Amino acid sequence: MKTLISQAKIIDKRHSQNGEIVDILIVDGIISKIASSIIEVVDETIKGEGLCVSIGWMDMRANFRDPGEEYKEGISNGLKVAAKSGFTAVAVSPDTTPAIDNKGAVEYLINRARGSGVDIYPIGAVSVGLRGESMSEMYDMHQAGARGFGDDKHSLNESGLLHRALLYTSNFDAPVFHFPYDSKLIPNGQINEGEVSTSLGLKGMPAISEEMMVRRDLTLLEYTEGILHLGPISSAKSAQLASEAKKNGLRVTTEVTAAHLAFSEEKLGDFDTNFKLMPPLRTEENRKALIAALKDGKIDVISSDHSPEDEEHKKLEFDLANFGMAGMELFFPLLLHAIGDTVPLDELVGKFSTSPREILGIEIPIIAEGEKANLTVFSTQESAGFSKLQTKGYNVPELKGEQKGRVIRTFHSK
Repeated sequence: MKTLISQAKIIDKRHSQNGEIVDILIVDGIISKIASSIIEVVDETIKGEGLCVSIGWMDMRANFRDPGEEYKEGISNGLKVAAKSGFTAVAVSPDTTPAIDNKGAVEYLINRARGSGVDIYPIGAVSVGLRGESMSEMYDMHQAGARGFGDDKHSLNESGLLHRALLYTSNFDAPVFHFPYDSKLIPNGQINEGEVSTSLGLKGMPAISEEMMVRRDLTLLEYTEGILHLGPISSAKSAQLASEAKKNGLRVTTEVTAAHLAFSEEKLGDFDTNFKLMPPLRTEENRKALIAALKDGKIDVISSDHSPEDEEHKKLEFDLANFGMAGMELFFPLLLHAIGDTVPLDELVGKFSTSPREILGIEIPIIAEGEKANLTVFSTQESAGFSKLQTKGYNVPELKGEQKGRVIRTFHSK
C-alpha cells in the first residue's frame, strides 16, 4: 500500500524541517521518502487546505469505562474515537469497575487493545479499589505495563498514602498522578465558587481547595524526591506553584484539559450538565490566565479527559448529574478556537504528542525515512465537522458556529 501525504507542513519542534511543506511517501507502513515534491504512482493521496503532519498524538487522560460500564464507551469503540480524534496513543484511567489496581487488570487493558491502531498505556491505581486506604501492588502493575499510578479523580486526601506512593514509585521511576482537590474543604461542591454559583444556587468549589492541595503535594514531593504529575488542574495559580517547584529541581509536571482552556463557568448559566466538570470550569479571567501559563511553559500537557456518560447519568437535575464531558472528538477544534495563534502550533502540538511520552517514559516517534509511520495528519483550516460522532457518550456539548481543525488521518505501523 502506497500513500502520499501531499504538501503538508511538518509540525515538530525536534525536526530539522519543522515548519517546512513537504511530500511524505508511506509504503506498507514505512516512511519511504520525504521531499519537497514526490512524483510517484500511489494507491492514495492525502491533500487538504492548511494540511499539517506531526508525530502521532497522545492523550494523557481518558476513561473508556472498561471494564464495568462498556455501554458508555468500551475499549473497542474508545480506540476508534481516539483514532478519529488524531491520537495514536492513550493513557487510560484506573477509575473503572472494578478498578485497575492489579496486574491482571493492567494485562486485560493491554490485551484488549492488541491489533488496534492506537496504543493503550494503563495508569494503575495507587490504592486498592480507589478507596484511598491501602496501597496497591504498583510494582507488579508496572512490570505488566502500567506507566504511572494515580486514583484519577479520587483525590488522595490522606497525606501518608501519597507520601508512601511517591517513595515507592521512585524506585522504578514511575510518576504518581494526583488530582489536587481537598474534597473535605467544601463537600458536595457542584461548580466553581463565585458569582455564578451564587446566582444559580449551587454549592461552590473554591480554587483554594485545589491550590492548598498543590502546596501539600509539592511539600511531600520535595521530601520524598519522587516524580509527581499534577492534573487536571483548573487554577492558574496551581500552574505557577508547580512551575516554581520545577525551577527548584523538583520532578513535577502539570496537565490541563482542552475544556478548561476553551470554556469558563459562564457556560453553566442554563444548567447544562455537559459543562459540569471535575475540576470545575472557573472564571473567564482564570481561563485566560491558564492560556498565559501555557504560553509561558508552565503547563506541560493538554488532555481530553474523555469521560463519556449515558443519558441516564447526565440528563438529570444539575446536582444529581455525574461530572464529565465526552470531549475527545472536540479536542483539537476546541484548542484551535481557544488558543488561536497565542501559542505557536508546534509548541501546542508538543503538549499532546511529545510531552506525554516524555513523562511516561515512552519512545517518541520520529518523522524520518525508514521509520515506521506514527503520524497524525490534520488541517488547521478545514471545518471539523461534528455531524457524526464516534463516541457513545451522551455528554458531548453542542458547539455554536463553525469550528476549524479537522483530523484527517492517523498512521500507526507496529
